[in-house]
Amino acid sequence: MKKDGHETFEEMVGPAGSPLGRVRLLATNRANRTRTKIKAWTRIRLPFILPARGPLSGLDGSIDMPLHIFSRDPLILYVPVGGRRPLYALAAFCRPLAPRRATFLLMPNWTLERPAVIEQMRKDLAWFARVCPKHELIFLCNTEEERRLITGVGGKAIFSNHNLMISEGVFRPLPNVPVEYDAVYNGRISHTKRHYLAFEIERLVHVTSSIGELPPAGDRAFIRRLQAQSPLHSIANPLVDGLPGRLTSAEVNHVYNQAAVGLCLSAVEGAMYSSMEYLLAGLPIVSTPSIGGRDVYFDPDYCMIVEPEPAAIRRAVERLRDRAIPREEIRGRTLERVKAERLELMAYLSALKQRLGSDDPPFSEWPFAGTSGLTRWAPVREHLRDIAAISSGKI
Repeated sequence: MKKDGHETFEEMVGPAGSPLGRVRLLATNRANRTRTKIKAWTRIRLPFILPARGPLSGLDGSIDMPLHIFSRDPLILYVPVGGRRPLYALAAFCRPLAPRRATFLLMPNWTLERPAVIEQMRKDLAWFARVCPKHELIFLCNTEEERRLITGVGGKAIFSNHNLMISEGVFRPLPNVPVEYDAVYNGRISHTKRHYLAFEIERLVHVTSSIGELPPAGDRAFIRRLQAQSPLHSIANPLVDGLPGRLTSAEVNHVYNQAAVGLCLSAVEGAMYSSMEYLLAGLPIVSTPSIGGRDVYFDPDYCMIVEPEPAAIRRAVERLRDRAIPREEIRGRTLERVKAERLELMAYLSALKQRLGSDDPPFSEWPFAGTSGLTRWAPVREHLRDIAAISSGKI
């Protein structure tokens, strides 16, 4: 076991079929980690050293990033950021765009409450001020502490938790769906998600996915481990060649409605979209202590934060399950808070557009779609072509 109760790779995948199979699996994982580290080392540094013009300027154009064009005139872009160096992809995008005025709403999808990240942020914000002086960066922080840390290194930030973006039209209580599970855990295949903490729950359903943190062989072994825990533990995702397929948001919501309680088990992450999805679907929550902002909308009447021990998780789930709190009550109380904070963000964004010269009236309705489909992942060069097309009036 590693720091924060994170499992090692060997613990995550469980016993292999044979000693030779285990050796092969460990070797594959080491090769995958080495390859990933080398690529990441290059990718996060390159945008800060390449020139804005010339034959070398586009070497980082293949970096993928999520982006949403919030406003065309004035140009305001919504960009999720995260990782060890959160602004590297934005640097690749902004460097060629430096002559044009633009404002960026930056949404941390992983907590910035980490000393090394904040110190790097200090240096990278100075780079932006020097190289892209016409660009305004505004962080929409998930916690007040995150906001304090960003402003402390010279950034502009407001508190606006990204779980405001979750669609209450998609995630909601459904009629006539029987409760089949004590709990549901929506967590990707990652040591940070600490799935093992849920293993003592009697009836459990997993919603999971892979983003490549493990090699495919490791993902398959992890899925086998989940399946082996109990015949009363299920994986909601379809399995394709031993790997979890994707579920639509509506399908995920249906799984939530089959469960009595939602689980949040990581020690460190972002604000955790699924925590808000649970609440909007009317599920009470059992969580471990965490950094990142998922507890912003928790209410002690239906959210329990307990020690990261399997027995403590099981007892808390059973307690909330047995209380049978009406789902509409949990959803309604959550929406009261969400709608109030949405109004605050709408007022801020209306004032921002006015400050930037817009004659548009203030926002009277929530201007964001749900998280599913809000941003578009594409290479930097493709996003830049879209911005150029907007400037030329082609789109």
